[in-house]
Amino acid sequence: MHNEDTDTVEALIVAADHPSLAGDIDEFLTRLQVERRYFGPTASSRPKPTRALLASLRQRGGFRMAVFVEAQVVGLARIDGAGELFLAVAPEYRNEGLGTELGRAMVERARQLHYTRLVMRSSHRSGAIRRVGDELGCMVVDGHHGRTEFILDLLPSEVSA
Repeated sequence: MHNEDTDTVEALIVAADHPSLAGDIDEFLTRLQVERRYFGPTASSRPKPTRALLASLRQRGGFRMAVFVEAQVVGLARIDGAGELFLAVAPEYRNEGLGTELGRAMVERARQLHYTRLVMRSSHRSGAIRRVGDELGCMVVDGHHGRTEFILDLLPSEVSA
């Protein structure tokens, strides 16, 4: 739902591993799976989640959180036991800041659960994940074969006297 006064989306972020949400999450992942893939110059601004990302979001290890807008899942994230963060937002809600807000909620929960480091992996073309990584304060590591890692150290920094 768009708030007309602020032109923002009113969203609710919740823990997503309760069995009552399974149908909503399956519906969301199915919508992403059939999303049209773009090629060429528009691919970086309109990336379709890969099959590997969707499979990782579907898994239950670690923890998941979902973004709801008007009682519908429009974003889902998962952090696995090793600290890898997987995140996807429905195409009609991309570039609204929901991925960043979901990422922030995931980071906060990961801290509460005593994770020490989070890593997101993506193609170097994904401007959306790069923006989320930048907003979360991740260190960017450009790798081989067009892959990029976004690393966030969750350990408290040492303060010297």
